[in-house]
Amino acid sequence: MRVIVNVDDVGLHPAVQRAVELCAEAGVVTSTSVLANGPFVRDARRLRGIGLAAHLNLLRGKPLSPREEIPSLVRPDGLLICDYLKLFQRYTLRQLNLREVELEWDRQIVSLLDLGLPLTHLDSEKHIHCWPRLMPIACRLAERHGLHWVRRSIEPYSAWDWGLGGCRARLLSHWGMSHQRHSTVAFPDSIWGLAAQGDLLTPDRLRRDLPMFRNCGILEISCHPGFHRHGDVPLPSSFGRLRVSKLWRTEFESLRNPEWLDLFAELSVESTHYGLLDPITRNSVASLKLISPQHIAA
Repeated sequence: MRVIVNVDDVGLHPAVQRAVELCAEAGVVTSTSVLANGPFVRDARRLRGIGLAAHLNLLRGKPLSPREEIPSLVRPDGLLICDYLKLFQRYTLRQLNLREVELEWDRQIVSLLDLGLPLTHLDSEKHIHCWPRLMPIACRLAERHGLHWVRRSIEPYSAWDWGLGGCRARLLSHWGMSHQRHSTVAFPDSIWGLAAQGDLLTPDRLRRDLPMFRNCGILEISCHPGFHRHGDVPLPSSFGRLRVSKLWRTEFESLRNPEWLDLFAELSVESTHYGLLDPITRNSVASLKLISPQHIAA
C-alpha cells in the first residue's frame, strides 16, 4: 500500500503552515492542500519536498473572481457563502451556475501556478468537488492544467462513526463510487480521515481500520493539524465560523507521534505523494526524499 498524508488548508493561517513544516520534517506528512484565496497563501512558496494540491474553494472567504461574474456563488457582500448547508441547498436546487464554478476554480488554480507552486493534484474545501456535478469540472480543470490526480473521497463503511462526520462520509463515499473513470486523471483508491478526526486521528485507530482497506493500493489520509503560537493573528473573519481550528492542536500532536512511522514500517507501507505516482500504472516513479523545510515559521 502507498499512503499519502495530506494536510488541508495551507494559506488559511500561519498555524497550519507551521504544522505542515514540522510534521513533514518528522517524516509523517507528505502532502498539503493550498487555499488560493487564503490570506497567507504566499507562505506556501517556502514548502519543499512535499506534494501540493489546489484546495478548490466554493465555501469560504473572498473569491478570486469579481462578484458580478459569479453571482450564484456569493452573498450580497461579495464573499463566498460561508455556510456548508446553504451551499449544498443551492447545489441541490440547481441554483449554482456550473460555468461560474469552473471559472472561479480555474482562477484559483492559475493563481497558485502563477505563484510558482508545482501542483501535484486537486482537492477541495469540505470535499465539495466530489459532489456529482462538480467532479467532472475538477477533472476537466486537472486535465487543462496538466495535473493527473484528483482526490476521490471514498472511505469504507465500517470506518464511520455516527454523527455529522459519519453522515458526510457516507454521502461522499456513495457519490465517489459512482464517479466515472477519466482518461487522463486518476483517483486514489480510498481516503481515511473523513470521520476519524481530532482525537480519533491516531495510529491505533488507523491500525484498527486498516483491514477494511485490504484491496487498497493508494490511500490518502486527510488531516487538519495546526500549531498555534502566542502572537498569531486571528482566523480571517471573511472565512466565517471555522470548526477546523478546534482540531489543530490534537491532530498536530498526533502527527508528531513516531508511532505513525512505526506503523508504516511494520506494515511495509510506502509514504509518498501524488507527484511521485504514475497515474496510469499507479506505481511510484520516484522515492520520497527526506523532507527538510527551508524555514520553520516563527
